[in-house]
Amino acid sequence: MQTSLRLVASCLIAGMVLSACGGGNSGGGIIPAGSPTQSTGSPSTQTPISSVPKAAGALAYTDMGAAPQTTPVSVTLTLNYNHQAQLDQLVAQQADPTSPMYHHYLSTDEFDAYYAPTAQQEQSVVFALERAGFTITKEYSNRTLIEATAPAAKVESFFDTQIHMVNQGKFGARYVNVKPAVVPAAIAPLVHAVTTSNIVVARTGAHVQSALSLSSLIASTTLPSVPHVPAARASRKITLSSQMKARGAMVAKYATPFATGNVIGNPGFETGAFSPWFPCGNGYATIDSSNPHSGRYDALTGNLANNLGEEYGLDGVCQQVTVPTNGQLSFYVDEGTSETSTYYADQEADLFDANGNFLTNLYTENGNTNGYVHRSYNIGAYAGQQVIIFVGIYGSGSFSDYNYVYLDDASLTNGTSPTPSPSPVPTASPTPVPTASPTPVPTASPTPKPTASPTPVPTASPTPKPTASPTPVPTASPTAAPTATPAPTPTPVAGGTCTGTADNGPLSGSNGWLATGVAKAFDYPVQHGCNGAGVTVAVEIDTPINTSDVAGYLSAAGVTQTGTITNEAVNGGGNASSSDYTETALDVETISGLAPGANIIVYNFPDLSSQSIEAGYNQTVSDGKASVVNSSFGGCETSDTAFTNTTNTIAEQAAAKGMTFVASSGDSGSDECGTGNNPPGVSSPATDPYFTAVGAVNFTDTSTGALASITSGSDSSNGFLSGGGVSTIFALPSYQQGVANMVSTGRNDPDVSLPGVGVMVYANGSPMQVDGTSWSSPEFVALMAEANQLHGTPLGFINPTLYSIFTKTGYTDFTDVTTGNNGAYNAGTGYDLVTGIGAPKGWALANAL
Repeated sequence: MQTSLRLVASCLIAGMVLSACGGGNSGGGIIPAGSPTQSTGSPSTQTPISSVPKAAGALAYTDMGAAPQTTPVSVTLTLNYNHQAQLDQLVAQQADPTSPMYHHYLSTDEFDAYYAPTAQQEQSVVFALERAGFTITKEYSNRTLIEATAPAAKVESFFDTQIHMVNQGKFGARYVNVKPAVVPAAIAPLVHAVTTSNIVVARTGAHVQSALSLSSLIASTTLPSVPHVPAARASRKITLSSQMKARGAMVAKYATPFATGNVIGNPGFETGAFSPWFPCGNGYATIDSSNPHSGRYDALTGNLANNLGEEYGLDGVCQQVTVPTNGQLSFYVDEGTSETSTYYADQEADLFDANGNFLTNLYTENGNTNGYVHRSYNIGAYAGQQVIIFVGIYGSGSFSDYNYVYLDDASLTNGTSPTPSPSPVPTASPTPVPTASPTPVPTASPTPKPTASPTPVPTASPTPKPTASPTPVPTASPTAAPTATPAPTPTPVAGGTCTGTADNGPLSGSNGWLATGVAKAFDYPVQHGCNGAGVTVAVEIDTPINTSDVAGYLSAAGVTQTGTITNEAVNGGGNASSSDYTETALDVETISGLAPGANIIVYNFPDLSSQSIEAGYNQTVSDGKASVVNSSFGGCETSDTAFTNTTNTIAEQAAAKGMTFVASSGDSGSDECGTGNNPPGVSSPATDPYFTAVGAVNFTDTSTGALASITSGSDSSNGFLSGGGVSTIFALPSYQQGVANMVSTGRNDPDVSLPGVGVMVYANGSPMQVDGTSWSSPEFVALMAEANQLHGTPLGFINPTLYSIFTKTGYTDFTDVTTGNNGAYNAGTGYDLVTGIGAPKGWALANAL
């Protein structure tokens, strides 16, 4: 009884918003303000547990009206943990050096057996979805997320919401709920959050700084308004998923060059889906029903109006086929653009080989057809060969232009006589100087008031003992939560082994800072033999890595990597030709340069939508392979509070297992939400209390590599300002309470800062110079990998430890940054909302952790 009273008192003191504080089923341990508490189960009520996403700035969208009722809509449901209050206490005790639970982490099996939703609870939700007409597309071993899909009409009915189609600039047509989704009362006690939108909610922060060769610009698709030269098409490549490669093998086995019928599958998209077509290039093409040439559907690539912005790079639809004898290819397109020169952007059709390598161009133009036109080409020269047919656009990324193509009714048949393979003869074009694209003024994002407190004060016995079993009211009969108490993992061996070689390459090169420059200036543990050996880290991103680029970087940096690099695809994986690839290269190269002994897993997913990111995080935590996790992306914190809530909930599970979640603090200073600082806004997921938020600094060094000067991170040449500010979603966490200069109204951001201006990145075979907190975050991940090696154990959720060290020893283990600003806030003595505590002194901090 005393234990229960202490738990309740602890919750009341901390201001927790929990449905059951004594060990029953409840929502996430840190619930965003504005998000309701979980329903206790009145069968006649429904509980709203999602927001209306309102992306801002470069991620803003235009509402195109109600989605057609048959539009396929994917949803993700986050389930409640069991014994939530005890989980909160356990995570706090794991980070408390005075607790007997300090650094005692749960295995995946232990977490799943006690805190995760039970199999019966999960199936109650699954059954309810299936009865309502949903198809379950994915369940996870940790039973934390359920992914499903259904036509828009069924989604709207089940969740009492409305789904609209939107145009999200370069990200193309998307869908979003314009009314908060609610969960039926029968399963509401089991569900923590629901996402019914696929808009992109985050962006990477790799700001390319230096002048590059034209070929590398075309290949990397990183900068807006970069001239596009048709003659350079031969350097292009379409990346094929494992599924596409498998399908290609089947095409090769069973197709015949003597076919007389149409060998193109789903030629008019009348299935309402792509297959066997697939989105390629940027991967933002969509199935459309507003403008078919015949039937009900067509495929749309690009954006329809100049106020939406033009996509950047190559985007379209593809299908892999075996060309029949005298193959005659025809299709219908409806095109429009504000561009007047194919030097910058175009509509086009191309052929690629079965490996995605460019073969030939069929046509290129800036077309305004005002309706469908028929195009026909003889490609018999490729008879018997597998080719990939591409129809789409190339865009400049200009915010003031648009470019699109509708495709319908494609055909490839045995023609009558072969003609030579089409071959474009591009004329030479002068190289104009691209002008800056105007930046739209986004609307302000709502600012909810924080009410939650993220970290309870641990007062209960370290071994949790459940006092109540949750009894939800699902339609299927549930089974109560298990009562077995999880056993912590054995006491780790004190201290690790550090016998690696120090980074000793050049400090920098013509394209910016290299690994040794950072390692020496900030005294990284690698300089003392701790290179991350035996530690695995994860990179979360929407593109896989090409290890040949990493090899190019390490060669320039003079670093020998001994760890491994692997790509792990989530939900089909990311697009290797995406414009975000530079970010992937930056993340992996930074970690491999500073912690060359660490193993790196690149968890890559289709895009930076909320559902994709949630899936990436949950797969990583469910796998349990990595002890440090990097996120070099972010978006306005208030854009999608369901996403913010879910990512923090997953990060708490990671903390219980000894994993450290790290995120970049944003590259728009205090104006992450694009409101002109009225009010200021911060970046999510960096402000999630279970993440460590990393800002950026500028620095100079001496001739021997020692730190000479340091200021807050900024680069006026490309608009980069290190992000920071105060959360309006999460209350001030206990680990920040009592720290001088803290703003008491919410979680303060960032926690620490590391270099963010002028790093060399090797991407698509070429060096470039990049700015951004996207560099700072993987630098901190590398530092944590080395600290984990030093201590011989994962350090897990380190925020309480960081602030404890800071309050006890001040700047013994950090360097204060007192110069600079990020718009609304100034750097100064002590903690500030520009650089946080300051910059870690690597070796000193690693030993102090």
